[in-house]
Amino acid sequence: MGVANTRKQEPSVQGRHLHTQALKALFNTRQAEVARRLNVADSTILRRAEKYPELMETLAASGIEDFVMKGEMKIPQDQYRWLMQVTIRFAEHELDRTCNASCNKGQNIKVCP
Repeated sequence: MGVANTRKQEPSVQGRHLHTQALKALFNTRQAEVARRLNVADSTILRRAEKYPELMETLAASGIEDFVMKGEMKIPQDQYRWLMQVTIRFAEHELDRTCNASCNKGQNIKVCP
């Protein structure tokens, strides 16, 4: 009896991430506003949020990876990496350009690496 298996498991990383995102969205919106949109009493909103961990685990197991909030946009990781490489190259170019411009003004001290 002491070694019985339980079905309760620790939340997965993905489930915890979804739970965090869901709570963030809830806390960024006034409780009264959420209740008005759902046409329920204000006091029920936080009780409904108690069910989030189980719901988020179910969503994570279903393949949901993230939520997209209003005004956000998700891009694929390879596109993000490409954008970061372009940004880094641009920053290096600007650093070289500004360094060369300041060094060409007759300064004997090179400030840039």
